Amino acid sequence: MADHVVWDWNGTLWDDLPQVHLAVNAALREVDAPTLGLSEYIRLFTRPLPAFYCRVLGREITESEWERINHRFETSYVASMHIAGLASEASRALETVAQSGATQSILSLYPHDPLNDLVHKLGIAHFFTRIDGLRGPSGGSKVGLFGNHLEAAAGGIPPHRVVMVGDTDDDLAAATEAGSTCILINHHGDQALGADPSLDGFFADGLLAALRKAGLDSLDGKASPSGASGLCYKGDMKPLRAD
Repeated sequence: MADHVVWDWNGTLWDDLPQVHLAVNAALREVDAPTLGLSEYIRLFTRPLPAFYCRVLGREITESEWERINHRFETSYVASMHIAGLASEASRALETVAQSGATQSILSLYPHDPLNDLVHKLGIAHFFTRIDGLRGPSGGSKVGLFGNHLEAAAGGIPPHRVVMVGDTDDDLAAATEAGSTCILINHHGDQALGADPSLDGFFADGLLAALRKAGLDSLDGKASPSGASGLCYKGDMKPLRAD
């Protein structure tokens, strides 16, 4: 059984895949590029983000193009914030980890202050020993950040007793580099973002299935009334960059 769970935010605990897909297509239109179907986006996604857009366009992008892409993504993402919400299994999953005796934290490339604000507004901050979002420029990777996060969030727990639950190939790379396990969430019937389909053993069909893979059995019955499963946040938000 895992002793600590590191959660990704966007696309994992926070279900914003349709929102991100819309924002990516808005960004592509900004540079006169063809838009992507959802399955295409899932298959082509990678980090760092400029590499993803290079992959889609089939060429290098200029610094000016990246600035336009990033700005247009942010604008579209914020405008469609109302279609995102806490993942349907999130409350049960967080309760499951808490009742198992394991600890849990969030490591995300979502901007740090808005991430903490949102997690607190959703009423789930008490579940986590630490909530780390992005503190620098957008477009990067979790690789290299995971170890420092783990030391602060779960000091004393060896990396091999930690599982990352995420939704991208970058989550897998970050956890693996630090010596931890990673389980990737399949998206709406599709594979995790950018992940090699041959790595089937790393995939799970939902948050509770991921916890079962980590040796943490799901709870019987419904989520705790104190949970916020399915809750959408519709308040004023600063420009956000999703991971």
